[in-house]
Amino acid sequence: MSVFFAILRKSVYLFFALTFLIGGLLSTPSTVEGPGLTLEREIDYFYSDGAAFCQGITTDGRSFYGTGCIKPLFYNAIVRIDMESGDVLESRDLCLPYEMIRLGYSHLGDGAYFDGKLYIACETNTFKDPAVMVYDAESLDFLAYHVLPPEGQGNGHFPWLCIRDGVIYYTQAREVSEVRMLSLTDFSFLGSIPMDREITKIAGGDLLGDTLYLSADSDGGKKITYAVNLATGETKDAFVRDTGNEATEAEGLVIYSENGRTYFCYVDVLWLCNASIRIYSFEQE
Repeated sequence: MSVFFAILRKSVYLFFALTFLIGGLLSTPSTVEGPGLTLEREIDYFYSDGAAFCQGITTDGRSFYGTGCIKPLFYNAIVRIDMESGDVLESRDLCLPYEMIRLGYSHLGDGAYFDGKLYIACETNTFKDPAVMVYDAESLDFLAYHVLPPEGQGNGHFPWLCIRDGVIYYTQAREVSEVRMLSLTDFSFLGSIPMDREITKIAGGDLLGDTLYLSADSDGGKKITYAVNLATGETKDAFVRDTGNEATEAEGLVIYSENGRTYFCYVDVLWLCNASIRIYSFEQE
């Protein structure tokens, strides 16, 4: 099986090497419009490494965990990345078991680390019965899946999730007017928080205090991050990141603290195989 995975990665490498030559590099450094966010570090990944986490990112405080998906190739992956060096330490290709693929699951999105496990949002080809996929963070082995309750499925798009105090928070991708919640204990639907405006093209999100930050794949190279007050539903434009290329897609987001500082870490992707981790320090006004 390991030989098969090696062949698969080489095939993905060759396929996206051509795309890389056509599409070019993530050529222009990211900049930020709006107060509070400062670009500290940018790490670029190409070919199969970039493809392996072109959707989401989370962290346990020691490593980043990235998720990737290329639907035309039926390819999903999870990688572990050293937070200091940026090196890819381990990659689990075809991380969706055959049983899940047979049921129609095809798209791993953004997820969260909690208590030794990775919880990843996953959609089906038909956008019915989206599910939370659960993996062991140490081995990257698949453990279980939990289909969202019907009342929490919305239009079936399930691009991201984050976790706080036993609650899974998430939204759909488009026509987003509420933040939905699941119980981490039994994955029952806990209700939703209405937002005071509708937003769209949401690809990732994470919590900082009582504020939920949502990363949007806005049109063009400038990508909006929204801030949602979970107590009131007030939704504001928090930051605009200029990713430097009109074709760049904004994907996952994780917020974490290190040495007394808060960081926003985004995944930006160009031509499906060129992924950048962009880390910004954050200063609350």
